[in-house]
Amino acid sequence: MGKISSGAKAGLVGGLLAGVIAGVITYSQMTIFKEEYMNILRETLKEAFEKYGAQLPSGMSLDQLVEISYNTGRIWGSIGAIIVFIIIGVIVGLVYAVIYNKLPTKSPILKALTLTLAIYVIWTIISETSAFSTGLPEPKTLPQWLIFSGYIIGFIEYALLGAIMGALYYRWYMSTAG
Repeated sequence: MGKISSGAKAGLVGGLLAGVIAGVITYSQMTIFKEEYMNILRETLKEAFEKYGAQLPSGMSLDQLVEISYNTGRIWGSIGAIIVFIIIGVIVGLVYAVIYNKLPTKSPILKALTLTLAIYVIWTIISETSAFSTGLPEPKTLPQWLIFSGYIIGFIEYALLGAIMGALYYRWYMSTAG
């Protein structure tokens, strides 16, 4: 198997596995902290109705809409995590294959971890910076400890992606090429 295709395939499989784990974590987290999520949805929807003149669907109470929104978000958030990690995995796998020899260390797993964790840190900084500079009203947020735990979980998910990708790339390309 070629260098580029090995990188893409390793990223795809790593992204799929990390995505499934991220999806399970998302679903579990939203289930465990259901009340926190429901309160944020309730506040946001109330504000939309009052501030922007939005209307409830005919025959539906606010609590019913909150429950539907929560369940939809829990399911689609989990599916979205899988899809996003597959896309990230393929892209990072391609980049990994191209710059493999330029990455520090000799271990393919440490090389992949270096790349995925660097991307995680950069992406986190960019997303946090852009969230504060949009000029939009401050969104309703989860408790700080839950947000912080999300950073730790994200770090672990990206580390998992890197470890799987590095191991598979070594198995599929490096062991046959060199």
